[in-house]
Amino acid sequence: MTSLSSLQATISKITTIPTLPTVITRISKLLQNPQTSAEEIGKVITTDQALTTKVLKLVNSAFYGFPGKIGTITHAIVILGFSTVANIVLTASILDVFRRKSNEGAAFDMEKFWLHSIATGAAAQAIAKFIGSSQKEECFIAGLIHDIGKIILCQYQPAAFDQVLQDAQQKQILFYESEKAQFDVTHQEIGGMLAEHWNLPAALTAAIKYHHIPSTSRDFFSVTAIVHCADIFVRAMDVGNGGDEKIPCMAEVAWNNLGLENVPLPTLIEKINDEIERSTVFLQMIN
Repeated sequence: MTSLSSLQATISKITTIPTLPTVITRISKLLQNPQTSAEEIGKVITTDQALTTKVLKLVNSAFYGFPGKIGTITHAIVILGFSTVANIVLTASILDVFRRKSNEGAAFDMEKFWLHSIATGAAAQAIAKFIGSSQKEECFIAGLIHDIGKIILCQYQPAAFDQVLQDAQQKQILFYESEKAQFDVTHQEIGGMLAEHWNLPAALTAAIKYHHIPSTSRDFFSVTAIVHCADIFVRAMDVGNGGDEKIPCMAEVAWNNLGLENVPLPTLIEKINDEIERSTVFLQMIN
């Protein structure tokens, strides 16, 4: 049985995060200073040429609506804003961490996993826009990485991962339920540990840790609730696959508190579909 302490030890030994703790930390500090200029943030990002290339590719994609028009990081910051570019850097960094590694021995389709993850991010952003939330970018990243604990389990505890995957598929239960039954640790806790290890923003960490069990008693409920709903919408729409074939029950507290009980569902689903189509550019970053 894989224990929580064993998983904590595994995460503490992860060394494949060269960009995340340096560039993100420096940008975060700069963003706290209202006097910080676009040039200053641009200089930090451009210290990593590979990251700069990825960021420019993303900002010039249809996802952000400026195809081929932005030539420098400074220009991107002026057009899109500090926060948006910082979130793009975080997205690019996280995708880069995991894109090279996979567990070839597992009966797990990594491409479908990432499609599900990217679609969940897109759906979360669509929902955030639809209800008028100011946290649409945070919702996209939170949706993108909500299942990141599964990647940790797959890459660093492959035997435990295979055991959970087989149990979920054979019994036709949720991956989350299989984890609880097998060793009482879920990808929520595992992903939460990694988020804390990386010092990710609290709203992202909360969404990772509680996306299956949103509660108004927790901080950052709105982002977590949106990711919870987005995950279920994407499962129902059969976009990608996170390791099981089940659709979880929608938490009434999330649905009602976001005001979704009164929205026209066909319109919302159309918005989610449009956002998912625009987000396919992110798949190119992990292939």
